[in-house]
Amino acid sequence: MAFTLHQPLVSIALATYNGEKYLNTQIDSLLNQTYKNIEIIVVDDCSTDNTFLILQEYINNKVPLKIFKQDTNSGVNATFNYAIKNCTGDFIACCDQDDIWMPNKIELLLYKLIDAKEDAIYHNSLLVDSNGKSLGKSFAVIMKLKSYYSGAPFLLSNCIPGHTLLFKKNILPLILPIPTAVLFDQWIGFNTAATNGILYEPLYLVHYRQHSNNVIGTKDSGNVKNKKTKEQEFNSKLLELKTLEKAHITNAQTIEIVQKMVKHFHKNWSFARCLFFFKYYNQILQGKNKSEFRKVLFCFKMFFKPNF
Repeated sequence: MAFTLHQPLVSIALATYNGEKYLNTQIDSLLNQTYKNIEIIVVDDCSTDNTFLILQEYINNKVPLKIFKQDTNSGVNATFNYAIKNCTGDFIACCDQDDIWMPNKIELLLYKLIDAKEDAIYHNSLLVDSNGKSLGKSFAVIMKLKSYYSGAPFLLSNCIPGHTLLFKKNILPLILPIPTAVLFDQWIGFNTAATNGILYEPLYLVHYRQHSNNVIGTKDSGNVKNKKTKEQEFNSKLLELKTLEKAHITNAQTIEIVQKMVKHFHKNWSFARCLFFFKYYNQILQGKNKSEFRKVLFCFKMFFKPNF
């Protein structure tokens, strides 16, 4: 496919931190895109390995790459916030430091999004091991990937992988600055789904590498997050919901559900939360690969757990 009349600039926002092992492969896959009108905006989160030196080598080769470096290690949200803020393209794609993009990723997503009413699009990805060998499954096995036109499913957890996102620059006033209480991809997905919607493309357009150093991975990555106490988990979820409540969204259903969810969580009363989930479980669990029976069990779980 070709863009004969207009080839808008696509910015790729790449966040790096101690990524020397896989970074060359990732950047090479960006430079090998069939769609050529791109810029790569890299923000390094104060790496202590050779990541920054590798990035500078690409600059010397005169590729469309701009590098920024954080003064202190600030985390994934702040790094992507900095990267997206410095993007100048009409469309922006989020990028991890250790994956492999298929050559037609940008071209295919842009072709579908450029004239669409939706503000964003995302795709399926193939899971591969640290050597790039297929693990025989995709994100669609882990998550219920689909097009979204409500932010409600994003209230419990993220429904879209951030490395798959391409969105229009007109949504920047909605998503910047990215808050600290909500993961960047959940935040972008929530806001785009609750306004003009987000499209889903089922093709594998990224090989998503699983290894022990994934900042955010699947259960196959071997990266186990630090477990929170029930009280910490509850307080974290309440802060996340309050942050989402303040988002500039237009979907009336999303606004109603998020406000009621904040109210019931703020009570810290399991029975109230249980009733809430029974009423809205079809909306808030539509991003999960769960049967109707398991959705009902989830509602009972909200009753029997003293905290979320």
